Amino acid sequence: MNEQGQTPVFNCIVNVAPAGADGLVHARVANLAGIDARGRTEREALAQAVAAFKSTLAQLHTSGQPIPWLPSPEQPSPHETQRLIAVHL
Repeated sequence: MNEQGQTPVFNCIVNVAPAGADGLVHARVANLAGIDARGRTEREALAQAVAAFKSTLAQLHTSGQPIPWLPSPEQPSPHETQRLIAVHL
């Protein structure tokens, strides 16, 4: 919680591609560069992507550094589905 007693909440936008030749689902965060995850299921891939997103934001938020949001979220490709997830720190 911050000084005002409120928990910060951030939007995590994730583009999810179905399992490829390797059998893994690919999830990439669309509004913060450099966060990708893979899993045997969509749920597993999303869990890993959201955990990395939350960890990155927590480190930046705690240290007072600005969050390097992408100016415009990456759009999903035709084979991807976009998921919007609220993340509480």
